Amino acid sequence: MRHRRRRFGGSSLSEGISFEEVLTVITVLLLLRIVFMVPLVNLDKAKTVNAKTDLYWSRQAVHVLSHPSPSEAVRPYRVAFGLQDAQASLTSTPEGVYIEAASSDSSLWIIRHTPRTQAFIAMRVQGQGHARSFRRGKLLWSQSEGEWFVGVDTVDYGSHPSSRSMEAAFRKWTLKERGY
Repeated sequence: MRHRRRRFGGSSLSEGISFEEVLTVITVLLLLRIVFMVPLVNLDKAKTVNAKTDLYWSRQAVHVLSHPSPSEAVRPYRVAFGLQDAQASLTSTPEGVYIEAASSDSSLWIIRHTPRTQAFIAMRVQGQGHARSFRRGKLLWSQSEGEWFVGVDTVDYGSHPSSRSMEAAFRKWTLKERGY
């Protein structure tokens, strides 16, 4: 009795992949990696370099650390924004007040408060401007505590139009008032 051999797509040694074909596949894969990955890496690197070359936030930190306000001027805002250990200054403008604070972990806070409408927008800047987050909402005054407290707020990462306009307005204001 004869046994039949079944062949399930098997190949003999003579039908193997040649060295040239392997090199061709490797070359194509490397070429695709270079074509698609290098521009992405360069784009990411350009964004990082651009963020690091923005000296604005370093200047802002130096200003806040070298021009603190008396603690009584900023005290009503410390609890609402977690500024208990931060060096802070308060500047009055016709539109309201700016509270500028810097902490030991290199974080900056820029808070614009309009007491007339109780509205605020707070920008937190971490790591020389690499990461920014924004809070906006209403502050409520506590007569018994003598402090402001956050009543309602929302958070975004610079996508809301009011966040972008607040940052632009603050930069314009510092350029006019401080020259940077």
